Amino acid sequence: MSVCKKVKVAVRIRPTSRFDSDAIQLDRDGKTISIRYAGTVDRGYVNHQPQGVSLKADCVLHNASQDVVYSNCAEEIVNQTMEGFNGTIMAYGQTGAGKTFTMTGTTENFKHRGVIPRALTQVFREIEQRPDQSITIRVSYLEIYNEGMFDLLSTLPDSSEALTPNSLTIAESGSGATMVKGLTVRLAHNEEEALNLLFEGETNRAIATHSLNKNSSRSHCIFTVHIESRSRTETSAQYTVSKLNLVDLAGSERLKKTNSEGATQREAMYINKSLSFLEQVVVALGERNRDHIPYRQSKLTHVLRDSIGANCNTLMIANVWGEQEQIEETMSTLRFAQRMMLVKNPLEKNVQQDPSLLIMQYEREIKMLKQELAMHDTLSSRGHVSYEPLTEAEKYEIHQQVRHYLDGSLTEIPVVNLRQIYETFSQFKSVVSSLEKDVEGRLKNRAAESGAESKPGSAVGPKSAGSLGEHAGYVGDIDGQGFGVGVAPTSAKAVPGSVVAARKIKGRKSKDFSQPPTKATSPGADGGIANQMQVETIAEETNGQVFPVEADPHRPSTPPPKSEAFEEFKRERGSEINRILNENKSALKEKQKAARDLASSINASKKQIDETRLFIEQKKREISDDDRLVGEDGESVITEEEFTALSKLRQLKAHYRQDLEELRVVKSEVQYCQRLVDQCRQRLLAEFEKWYANCYLTSEQQTMGLTRSHFPSGTSLTSIIPEDEADKFDRLHTEKVLGNPEAAAFYNAKLRTERRAFASSTQKKKAGTVTQTVRNKPPSTLAVA
Repeated sequence: MSVCKKVKVAVRIRPTSRFDSDAIQLDRDGKTISIRYAGTVDRGYVNHQPQGVSLKADCVLHNASQDVVYSNCAEEIVNQTMEGFNGTIMAYGQTGAGKTFTMTGTTENFKHRGVIPRALTQVFREIEQRPDQSITIRVSYLEIYNEGMFDLLSTLPDSSEALTPNSLTIAESGSGATMVKGLTVRLAHNEEEALNLLFEGETNRAIATHSLNKNSSRSHCIFTVHIESRSRTETSAQYTVSKLNLVDLAGSERLKKTNSEGATQREAMYINKSLSFLEQVVVALGERNRDHIPYRQSKLTHVLRDSIGANCNTLMIANVWGEQEQIEETMSTLRFAQRMMLVKNPLEKNVQQDPSLLIMQYEREIKMLKQELAMHDTLSSRGHVSYEPLTEAEKYEIHQQVRHYLDGSLTEIPVVNLRQIYETFSQFKSVVSSLEKDVEGRLKNRAAESGAESKPGSAVGPKSAGSLGEHAGYVGDIDGQGFGVGVAPTSAKAVPGSVVAARKIKGRKSKDFSQPPTKATSPGADGGIANQMQVETIAEETNGQVFPVEADPHRPSTPPPKSEAFEEFKRERGSEINRILNENKSALKEKQKAARDLASSINASKKQIDETRLFIEQKKREISDDDRLVGEDGESVITEEEFTALSKLRQLKAHYRQDLEELRVVKSEVQYCQRLVDQCRQRLLAEFEKWYANCYLTSEQQTMGLTRSHFPSGTSLTSIIPEDEADKFDRLHTEKVLGNPEAAAFYNAKLRTERRAFASSTQKKKAGTVTQTVRNKPPSTLAVA
């Protein structure tokens, strides 16, 4: 079970003879440091705004020796690392503040050694005090210089990797831990070997002369100690693994103060950039309900992903200057330390399972369970029962038992154990599958024999009747796709005549009709659009041919107007297509009404969201920052009214998004219905043209082109079916609403007002008043330019 633990922070002040005691104040408790800063001349003007920072850290170290620093900062973390918990100790601060001295120390004086050598000493001392455990130590040394990763242990004789930045990549293991592929991990048997590896890596570090430090580290370095502990007295498959990251970060600097140039300036830019990304990660981890943490912005933050915000016991040593010239950088370091203290890491012991030991343990348990089963069978007088996997002979015996059980020669199958039950069901499945294939093959053979005897295209007669009588026991031929009723035999089918083909309504699908949208459901499932197949087959079954109709001896010499003929066609020959057209129009109106309702609901939700947001902002303005309660973690506590309003706002937004998604679906359905209506209308016109030419025009008139001369120039076929005012009004209104859902409330209100005005004017009209009716005139209020 993991326990959240905050990141600890220790402040170490660099010893100096010019310590600014007026600006820097240290409390007697040894944990609080405060800085009072009046301001300086910056960018040509004086900043009189008082500045300062106060930090209560875990400890403040002033003029402290290396022994005191290690005992207060690192000793406890190293002990917990030996117990199986991950640990990280990092040094952060300005250039020349003493980070490298704190972490590594100097090799000239043993008393001045830093945290890393002392940690190695403590690790191997703990190993000597634990003879009942087998502990393995491995170390690695990584350097990040100008956003390139280098292996500082690659210069050893038996190392295969070169000192190049492209040979190392960051990856994540299956458990989510961050690892560097290609990084050398060396085995250290004792303290001396571990220190040799440390000093070897120190000789490969990037160091340059700086105005603030003679030997300034120009790169971030991470020395990692990997610890694996196994018990020598217990046979348990569990063992612990942990790692201790000792991080020496490069120092930040202000280029306008240091005046660095050339390679030093370029290095400072990379350092400041990576430290800025590190601060962004720390700020994101300190915020509540933060979904994304930008670990991948830089190599440094990606490598330290397991140390900050993950399963790790982390401590940061903030190295600062105590002089007046560097007071601004000291305040910046302390502010970063404040943000780091807000980060919480879930701490959990790393316990692993050894696969080889687990297999041995499972084998012992299986053997013991088999012995218990054998003892139980003996006590139950069941005789010898085998629990081993079934052999091929035993499987064949079960197969024969299933065969005898199916043909009735065996009344029951004896149950011995669970393996035998599983194998019995498997044999049942195999026998049934073979029987199905056998029956299907026989039926196909009989169907082929009956098809060979009958002649294709023959009419139903005595010979066909005899053929049917020969196979009177079968319903029809097999369709070749499995079991079923099948299809009628070929000999039983009559040859369809031309008159029958002309009158067929149901048939094959038309290739001219478009398929419905994939996301939207078919809006005509209740009958409107489902009948489109009947419209599609009217011209298909005729194959585009015009069948002759008996000539009328009293045919008029002048054809009637097409408008009158079209009404007659809709009542007689085109009644079916006209009916489907009306059904599709009804379905289109239903979908348009649904779209209008959804648009109204969306606008209502948007209005409520705006009102709720204004209410929350008003409540925030009413309560000042001084009157608002603050929790233990420093976050302000909202009132009950604000909490209710926020919950309501969340629900309204969810409802708004749901209605908006439904509106998109309904919009696609409306477009699909509109296409069906247009296709039905075009099909109706095409059939009417064929019918009109066949009934009222002679072949000579068709040849002379009287069809075009009968109507005035410019008259289109679509004008025969005028779009009524209701359809056109609904179409224009839908285009307006769907084009801008937020405008639905405005247009709906205007529509209701006009309808009420129209209804009132109709009721007040005097009896006998004649009014002019104009068809196909679009409403002026919704005219589209």
